[in-house]
Amino acid sequence: MEKKDAVPVTPVHDLAVRIYVELIGRNTQITEGAVKMGASAANLAVLSLKLADAFLQSEQEAIDAKAPITTYKLQGSDIEAWLK
Repeated sequence: MEKKDAVPVTPVHDLAVRIYVELIGRNTQITEGAVKMGASAANLAVLSLKLADAFLQSEQEAIDAKAPITTYKLQGSDIEAWLK
């Protein structure tokens, strides 16, 4: 059996694993003699990765939107306008 390289643990991967476990738990029905899944495990894995990536991108955009603006230039006329 061929040994595969380990998947690097990134924030997206870590969050995707958590989402995947949650989705599997919600889509699996276990009875005494059977296990039934309402969705494909592979589809849930792909969905988990996409959701994790979208969440982290949105989170970063929200953080960036709250960051202070540091690219402005203060002019003497600006201060004069404030004092009026």
